[in-house]
Amino acid sequence: MDWSHLKVALAVSRGGSLTRAAQLLGMDQTTAGRRLNALEDQLGVALFVRAKSGFLPTEQGQLVVERALKVEAEIDRMGEDIAASQAGAVGVVRLMGNNWVLERLATDVMPGLCAQHPKLEMVLSGRLPPAPLHGEATMSFWYDAAPHASEVSIPFCRVPYAAYRALNAECDPFDWVLFRDDDAHGPSFSRLVRKRLGPHARVRLTATDAHILRNAARAGVGQTMLPVCIGDIDPALQRVEGPGLATDRIMHLHINADTAETRRVQIVLAAIAERIEEALGARLLTPPDRILKTLTTARR
Repeated sequence: MDWSHLKVALAVSRGGSLTRAAQLLGMDQTTAGRRLNALEDQLGVALFVRAKSGFLPTEQGQLVVERALKVEAEIDRMGEDIAASQAGAVGVVRLMGNNWVLERLATDVMPGLCAQHPKLEMVLSGRLPPAPLHGEATMSFWYDAAPHASEVSIPFCRVPYAAYRALNAECDPFDWVLFRDDDAHGPSFSRLVRKRLGPHARVRLTATDAHILRNAARAGVGQTMLPVCIGDIDPALQRVEGPGLATDRIMHLHINADTAETRRVQIVLAAIAERIEEALGARLLTPPDRILKTLTTARR
């Protein structure tokens, strides 16, 4: 039985559709469909029922998925054993988060990490997945997004923010460009900032990415709130002082307990934690050893 065919069945069960399965596997939908059909032909049974809500596993399909999960876990353990024998990280680790966070990690963490672990492959993705990526060694860093049901959310670090304006461009002191919290599931940062700015503030532009806000502020569209690690190093910006214009945001780590047990994830997490102050100007709240203890407790 071809493992590449079994992986498609697993991805369909996780994503709920052939389209999502193809996205998870990084292949086109035609190839994913062909492999699923080949697996069903080989077994002589239908593994999924095509319903309005998506692909639902049949009784035989559920059995195949459960067996495939065991195969996947065994392959992962084999990779971990190889890594342990080489005292390094082997395999793929996916990091998800805001683009500016990933950019800072790529600059300040990845060079040393990749040089030390030549068989480690990092995948950085600046998007929030519509379905949890089970079976992949994935860590996500978000401020306001809710974790998936299979994940635990842990306060990871405290990131300082401050207000900035263009150094050499005219800007009305009441005009602002602010974050848009599309993924907030509770009290949001943008609402907090608007409340602090008072009734006379005018929001001229909102965006979901810090670099867009930085560029708008540079051009004089308005003042903005930025991570200090971005604003302080920009020669085209200057700080704006005032009550409530400096604050912190808590960044959370979203991680699956099983994922956290893999050696490569622990190595990557330790590297990020070690350099989080240099990368984001942040204060670490939960070190890796406490994260592992929290996840162990959550599994009980």
